[in-house]
Amino acid sequence: MKRLNLSGYGGRGVAVLAAATLIGGLAGGCGPAKPTSADSKELTYWSMWKQGEDQQKVLQAAIDGFEKSSGVKVKVQWSGRDVLKQVAARLNAGDVPDLTDQDGAAIAGNLGAVDGVRGLADVYATTIPGESKKISDVIAPGLVASYKTKAGEPFVVPYEVFGSTMWYDAAKHPELAANPPRTWAEFITVLDAMKAKGRTPLALDGDVKSYDAYWTTWSIIRHGGPGLLAKAATDKSGDTFDNPAFLAAAKDMEQLIKGGYLAKDFNGTKWPTQQNAWAAGKSPTDFLLMGTWAPSETGPQAAPGFTYRSMPFPTVDGGKGNSAAEGGVIGFAVPAKAKHSDAAKKFIAYFMNGERLGKISSDAQNLTPRADVKAPATLADYAKELGNAGADVYLPSDNAPAVAPQWVSNVWEPANADFFNGKLDAAGFVKRLKDESVKLGKQG
Repeated sequence: MKRLNLSGYGGRGVAVLAAATLIGGLAGGCGPAKPTSADSKELTYWSMWKQGEDQQKVLQAAIDGFEKSSGVKVKVQWSGRDVLKQVAARLNAGDVPDLTDQDGAAIAGNLGAVDGVRGLADVYATTIPGESKKISDVIAPGLVASYKTKAGEPFVVPYEVFGSTMWYDAAKHPELAANPPRTWAEFITVLDAMKAKGRTPLALDGDVKSYDAYWTTWSIIRHGGPGLLAKAATDKSGDTFDNPAFLAAAKDMEQLIKGGYLAKDFNGTKWPTQQNAWAAGKSPTDFLLMGTWAPSETGPQAAPGFTYRSMPFPTVDGGKGNSAAEGGVIGFAVPAKAKHSDAAKKFIAYFMNGERLGKISSDAQNLTPRADVKAPATLADYAKELGNAGADVYLPSDNAPAVAPQWVSNVWEPANADFFNGKLDAAGFVKRLKDESVKLGKQG
C-alpha cells in the first residue's frame, strides 16, 4: 500500500520535515549518480505538455531564462500526455531525451519499473539557484517516497501536486459553501433536492473511461481504505474482490447511475463537452468530480462570476478511508541513458526556484510541492483537504496504474465504462472485475 505523507502541507512543517527525513535517507550510502558528461552545453527535453498549455508557457519562460543564464541550449519537444511511451520506446536503443516529465505513477510504471530512470539524490542535495535552501529543504519526502530506484534514490522531482475533488460553483450554490454535504446520505439528499428542481446534478464526460473510474475509485477508497484497489489489481487469485467494500462501493455507484443524477447523454458526448457545459452553466449540472486542473481547464468556458470551490468526496458509514484525500505529483525525471544528464539536473534545480516554480501556481493555477508557495485561490479548499488528510493521502487511482498498468487498461477501465453505460449492475461489475483479473493473471 502506498500513501503519501503530506502532514503539514500548506502549513509550516514541510520544509523541516523534508530536510530532516530526505537528507537522512540520502545519507544512507546512496551517492549521487555520475553524470555522463561534464558541463554539457545542450540538453533535450521531451515534455508531457502541449504547446499553448499554461504549464508549457511557464516552462518555456523558465527555459528561456535558463538558456540565457547558463549558456545551455534546450531542445524542447512538447509531446503531450503520451510522452513516456515515446521515451520508453527509445530506452533500448539509448536514444532518449535528457529530461522528461509526467505523473509520478506514470514515470514509475513506464520507466522506473525497467530501471529506465536515474536516481536524483544529487539534485535533491543541490542548493536552489538564487536561494540558500536545497531542494531537499522544500520538497516533502512523502511526495516521492513511492518513486525510488533500487538503490533508494528518488527518481522524480515534483513541480506540481494534484488530486481529484468535488467541484461546484459557490456563486450559484452558496448553501454548499456554507454547509457542504459530508456523508453519502447527505450528498444523496442534496442531489435529490436538485433533481426535484429538474436538474441532473452530476457532470461527467463518460467517454473518458478514467473519469468514470474516478467515482468508483473514490467510493472504494471510502469503503475499504487506501491500498485496497491496488491490492486487488495485483491479486491474480481475484480473492481481494470478495472484500465487502467492493460491492458496497459498487452499490453506491449504481445508485448514481440508475438514480437519474448524471447529466443526460453523459456517455454519448465527447470530452470536454460535459465539463465545459457545467462550467458555462449550459447544462443542468452542479457537481464535477475532477482533478485539480478543473479550474484552469474549464476556466475559459466558465460563466461570468463562476466561483470555484471544492469539497471532499462524501464519507460512508464505517468507511475505512473516510479521512483520505488523493494526492499525486507531476515532476521531472532523467532517463537512465541520458547523454546530458548534468545539464538536465541543472535545469531542474533552476526551475525549483520559488519565483519560477511559483508561476505554476500564479499563472497555471495549480498547486506546487513547495509549502512556501501560496496555493491559487481556486485550490484553497483542496489544499486544506490534502492537509487535513495528514498521512492518509493516497496516490492517484490508488497507485494501480503504477503497479498494474495492464490491469488498468484491460480490466479496470473497460469494466467501469460498461458499468456506467448500464451494461452491468453492481454485483455484475464486481464479478466482472474478479473474473477478468483472474483471467489476466493466468496470462502472466
